[in-house]
Amino acid sequence: MYTLERELFFSGRGVHSGQETRLRLKPSTTGSILLQPHLSPITPVLLTACEFEAHGGTVLKTNNFVLRTVEHLLASLICLRIGSLEILWEGEEVPILDGSAAPFVEELEKARRPLEQKMPLLKIIKPLEIKDGQAWVRAEPAETWEISYEIEFNHPVIARQALTLEINEETFKQAIAPARTFGFLQDVENLRRMGLAHGSSWENTVVLGEREIINPPLRFPDEFVRHKILDFIGDLALLGCYLQGRFSAFRAGHQLHQQLVRLIRDNKNCWILKDNFV
Repeated sequence: MYTLERELFFSGRGVHSGQETRLRLKPSTTGSILLQPHLSPITPVLLTACEFEAHGGTVLKTNNFVLRTVEHLLASLICLRIGSLEILWEGEEVPILDGSAAPFVEELEKARRPLEQKMPLLKIIKPLEIKDGQAWVRAEPAETWEISYEIEFNHPVIARQALTLEINEETFKQAIAPARTFGFLQDVENLRRMGLAHGSSWENTVVLGEREIINPPLRFPDEFVRHKILDFIGDLALLGCYLQGRFSAFRAGHQLHQQLVRLIRDNKNCWILKDNFV
């Protein structure tokens, strides 16, 4: 497991609030990820003790705070095995940066240092599945951490994309972290009426018109499904452990991802926890 050798700061717009936000990551030797609003008198809260919900992204909630759009940060932390630090922030949202996890990965990798403590490993030993119409998510036993994701959109640029990857530090850095969030120009007005996408821009979102990408180029031909895998990893990170198992999804999103996290938490007979992974 790693912590940080120095504090890191990230600032920028929240993709949904449109407000300037500031994130501060502090080294810790607790062996846990703790959260606390900047200058707040409350005791820091464990990541695994937070409630969470889907609202245009992943939202962490307690009686004392809300922190929105945490998925890219959490995905970066779990895949770089940084499991001991304190997260502080100003505002209510993690900055979107360039719409991917790459800026987090670049700085975290340079600043991390190893600890003697080991990160726990959650190993799936029995299958679990949730369905919602045609969409579904599933966790099954496997020898490594693997994600298989398939998406379908009625859009000529995306259509149907599928990708299966073993998840480790290198595949995350090279194949997943650079994939950016995406959205459809025709949805912007409705999203903003819902309090979403006020900070979305050409610089942080791949924007699709009726038949084309408005702000090319893509970073990958299948950047869309890669970004969905990034979001899935960020939601699975809510379990607070490194993972061993095959996690599959079809036409899913944050809500189904989070339902799977809850299902895993509630079905302790379907997994075992190893305390001395890495």
